[in-house]
Amino acid sequence: MNTTPPALPADLESGLRRLRLGAMRRLAPELLVVAKTQRWTPEELLRTLVEAEITSRDASNAAGRMKAAAFPVRKTLDEFDVAASSVPPATFDYLGGLEWIDAHENVCLVGPVGCG
Repeated sequence: MNTTPPALPADLESGLRRLRLGAMRRLAPELLVVAKTQRWTPEELLRTLVEAEITSRDASNAAGRMKAAAFPVRKTLDEFDVAASSVPPATFDYLGGLEWIDAHENVCLVGPVGCG
């Protein structure tokens, strides 16, 4: 049994390529099969394709911004050792949750030279 979904018709393929909808173009063949077997409404299929395209573009944009920033080392809050820090856990959670942005509050981070 062949599990490869059929290719998109050439006009759809070229249209999605021309509109630069890469994620939709990659996912559409498989999702069309799923939509047919699961009896999705047209809105469900369209919503799934649009969400996939948005997610793909957001990831691509974030990757582009990280590349343009040219950070020497990539660090995340997940890697931060709260136990080894003088920052109280409640303060770290508040800052990491970004609630201070919606509250229109300023934040000032101070550390030794070279710590980033």
